[in-house]
Amino acid sequence: MGMLNLLKKLFKAAGGSFGEPQPAASKPKRKPAAKKPAAKKPAAQKPAASKRKGTASHSAQVYGSEAIFANPMAALTPVPAQIRQMRSLSGYDSLTGQRSMEQLFYQQGKYMENFTDDYAETVQCGRSTPMYYNMKDPELRAYFTWRTRYRQGMLPAAQNAFLLLYAYEILNLIGFASSEQAYDALGKLLSDYGETFPQVRKSLLRWMPDFAAFYHVPYRLDDPREAAEITILRHSSHTAEELLLALDRLSKYHIKDSKLYLAEPEKVADLLKAVYAMMLMHYAEMKNASFSAYLLGEQRREEYIMFEGAVFLFRNLQQDGDYRLSPLCVYHCFKGNWSRETFCSDPHSDRIGAFLRTFDSLLREKLSFKGKLKQGDLPEGDAEIIRAAIDDYFEEQKRKNAPVITLNEDELDRIRLAAEHTTDMLTLPEDAVQETAPAAAPEPEQEPDDDDDDDNDEIPDLPLSAPAMALLICLVTGESYQPLVDAGQMLSVLADEINENLYEQIGDTVIEMQDDGTPVLIEDYLDDLKGMLET
Repeated sequence: MGMLNLLKKLFKAAGGSFGEPQPAASKPKRKPAAKKPAAKKPAAQKPAASKRKGTASHSAQVYGSEAIFANPMAALTPVPAQIRQMRSLSGYDSLTGQRSMEQLFYQQGKYMENFTDDYAETVQCGRSTPMYYNMKDPELRAYFTWRTRYRQGMLPAAQNAFLLLYAYEILNLIGFASSEQAYDALGKLLSDYGETFPQVRKSLLRWMPDFAAFYHVPYRLDDPREAAEITILRHSSHTAEELLLALDRLSKYHIKDSKLYLAEPEKVADLLKAVYAMMLMHYAEMKNASFSAYLLGEQRREEYIMFEGAVFLFRNLQQDGDYRLSPLCVYHCFKGNWSRETFCSDPHSDRIGAFLRTFDSLLREKLSFKGKLKQGDLPEGDAEIIRAAIDDYFEEQKRKNAPVITLNEDELDRIRLAAEHTTDMLTLPEDAVQETAPAAAPEPEQEPDDDDDDDNDEIPDLPLSAPAMALLICLVTGESYQPLVDAGQMLSVLADEINENLYEQIGDTVIEMQDDGTPVLIEDYLDDLKGMLET
């Protein structure tokens, strides 16, 4: 407590108090408010100094939103020097003195034909007509990476643009030593990616025959529809089953699925071939037309654009001539202009279907087969011809199947002895008179028949029927073929048979039919045919 007392003394000495209530502090008096000065007018603002265009403080460029790279490191990847050098090519043609996109494509393609790449980025290229000059560096690098792997035997994921660009290279022989190798590469590309990329498949199917005609390589494309068309045209050299399946492939109505065919396939096939032959004859004789052309389309020749839709450089002018790819297609070149002749220009699946359906319906009716079928829509009179052909077939089968009685010499002798014994038994003794028969006059010697010598002549070994062989000999020797006409033979049918069966040996049509139905032999093959007939 001594300390507390000391403190009180000190406060008291100082004139204060300790522990006693203090008086409230009085508020200081408020000075009167000073009078506000009058408001001043705002000072006029000086005009801001104008900024000169083009300086750092002003730019005429309008800035917008820009995409940020998904992978910024890709922009830092250096472009191979060969790609940069490729872009410097001009596409100038030293021969013509002109520039063209095709020439530029060929120059750049040859420059890059052995280039390889291993670009890791995935790049989408949506160009409908891809070329080196219009593709960005990442697109080019992605394409060359795909091409490198495909050439190594792999099957990398592809894009329409990559497949088309590679097809352009093949068409121009970029990266291929021969046209045969390039044609095989087109077929491989079609086989590897055709099902997945239908547009590419459609283009390849158009360009492959063009390639074969332009570079004179054999046309090797297993097209089931084309094979069916050839079978129908050359029906005489094919079995009945092959003809039925060929018609079925091109038809809307599939007879191979018919209940009647499944029950009796051989009979239906044989009947169909007989009916088809009858229809050919009916159209030729009564309508002066071709039944096969009615089903498959007329022969047609028209101007043609080679490699349409592709980037192709015509480096060499083709020689004038004809290039037959198959019995159905011939290319013609004259002074650099191309035309194409097709023999089955437009197969009519509805017409083939109507023919097969009507045949199936009438055959069911003839056989009283369960399950009637409505006939197809055929030209007037065709159904009656089909019915008549079916009836003729069964009549012919009856004649072939009729019982044949054969007797050997021993049986004939026994019959003769039995007949003599019966005669003796029926003859009365008193009526028997021995008559002396007059001596038989000597038979005059028969003069040798000139035709006997002809029988000894050997018939040339050619795959032709007798009427067709006769027509061919008449045309080669200049003899009249009127006996064939008198015998009811159709000259146009015989000419077709000759052309079809001699095509493999001659390689071309040897007989042409004039507008008046007269067959004319092509003189270029006269010597060849004479040699074939003499052997």
